[in-house]
Amino acid sequence: MTNLPLEGIRVVDFGLILAIPHATQWLSTMGAEVIKVESKSHPDLVRGGFGPQGSADSIPGLNRTGMWNTLHYGKKSCSINMTTEEGRNLARKLIATADIVTENYTTPVTKRFGLTFEELSKVKSDIIILHQSSAGRSGPLSDTVGWGPTNQAYAGLPVLTGYEGGMPQSIGGTWPDYMIGVAVAFMLLSALHHRNRTGEGQSIDLSMCEMVTAMIPQAVFDFQMNGRLRSPTGNRDPMMSPHDVYRCAGDDTWIAITVETEDEWKAFCNVSGHTEWLRDDRFADGYARQNNLDELDEAITAWTRQYYPEEIMTKLQSVGIAAAPVLDSVEILNNPQLRHRGFFITPDHPEVGQREVMSTPVLYSNIPDKRIGTAPLFDEHNDYVFGQVLGMSPQDIESLIQSEIIF
Repeated sequence: MTNLPLEGIRVVDFGLILAIPHATQWLSTMGAEVIKVESKSHPDLVRGGFGPQGSADSIPGLNRTGMWNTLHYGKKSCSINMTTEEGRNLARKLIATADIVTENYTTPVTKRFGLTFEELSKVKSDIIILHQSSAGRSGPLSDTVGWGPTNQAYAGLPVLTGYEGGMPQSIGGTWPDYMIGVAVAFMLLSALHHRNRTGEGQSIDLSMCEMVTAMIPQAVFDFQMNGRLRSPTGNRDPMMSPHDVYRCAGDDTWIAITVETEDEWKAFCNVSGHTEWLRDDRFADGYARQNNLDELDEAITAWTRQYYPEEIMTKLQSVGIAAAPVLDSVEILNNPQLRHRGFFITPDHPEVGQREVMSTPVLYSNIPDKRIGTAPLFDEHNDYVFGQVLGMSPQDIESLIQSEIIF
């Protein structure tokens, strides 16, 4: 294997569900050793806590879900009962061998488990620890509990999402997590760079709500500058028109189309065979089209309904207009572009066999072999973590298992 850039870096990962596991997946792919810490009483929910949906062959189990196998391939798994003092001491010994610790418990649990920067810097002076929470670890809401939909709501996103005149809409519970996971990877790499230059450890306090609010600057800035409160507008854009998804031929098929400039509008009218739209006062320029969006979308839909999405994409892309079919899961899996780029990988998992999962979506010219591997079975690497990393004897390990410290 090629020497990966993060080889030699060890991450002890207490992160649950999506955002932090997604971040540590990036680190693992680039060579870091990521040790996932769980317990039998509190396994990561994506292992199977959402029922058989998304599990291989619809059979429930701790090692069978698509989400688990996509977010954790190439990592290691160990079990520690963090509700006991002996378990917390064991975790501290493991952390003493690490470069990075990640966690997203609620603030009271983080303190109870001794995973604060103040405590862990006593264990290892240059440790980097990332705390992820809904509203941050300081301020009046530092103890807040939140999930994706509630974090979106408190961050102000749903009031911008949905159709005009409709109620606020969440855009999916997992949307912030994956975006935040990528940001977490960047934060951890920045902290590593800082440590390598200064020798200093670091505590990173990440608020998911702040991250989501930072993704809608135009709405916040519009009110700050102009006193305007933005509201849902569906798929439309205040500057570009047309800008929407349009029904096509076939069963529930759609095409997304975006026209940015007047030159693109002229090209759109020509390639669609509707040059009369260029002479229609309702569509004469961007301002006119914005004032007649219903009529514009009705006219475009009458054209798109005659063709399949791929036909329209080919026509419009040939003249430089952004257009793409709205793909479902089957179409994504069969997408020739994704196949060409090797986006899907097929680890040979000991329980579910060879199943395709999504790789990290990037190609490096000088890192041809990202770390793949399989997602770990629950507590699969207990002997490695406690025996090889911590140097414990088999008898000591068995004693901790019997006393449910390794649990």
